[in-house]
Amino acid sequence: MDTTNLLVTELEVDTALADQTVPSAVRAVWQLLWESDVRLDEVLALDVPDAELDDRLVVITDAKESGLFDAGVSVPAAALLRELIGPRTAGPLFTLDGRRLTKARVAAAFRAATGGRTVHALRFTRQAKERSAVRLGSVAADRHEGRTA
Repeated sequence: MDTTNLLVTELEVDTALADQTVPSAVRAVWQLLWESDVRLDEVLALDVPDAELDDRLVVITDAKESGLFDAGVSVPAAALLRELIGPRTAGPLFTLDGRRLTKARVAAAFRAATGGRTVHALRFTRQAKERSAVRLGSVAADRHEGRTA
């Protein structure tokens, strides 16, 4: 399967995340998809109490298994989430015009910001990079131990 169209470069992501014409709620969703192992539906389902920003965590309800897990967030992502939440203590974490942000809006904005890339490319690229890093680490370990690939 050709996955080239599913990959996004770091430059494309950095450019999209820095685009101030895109609402901060949308960019925050992209940030979480880029840096953690969460699905778009899981991010969009977050409510304000799910963000434990002092611990730099968001509590995710697993879309496939219905269990809960914590996803760590970076310092920049936590700061962006704090800004989005403001004084709110309840309700959807990601809102636009007073309503919960939709998958279609997030996806359309990402396509526009990246020249047609799908929002799924954020998660797919991160996972591909992680798999590559694991393989490279394994090869390095084999070389260190005198084995060949």
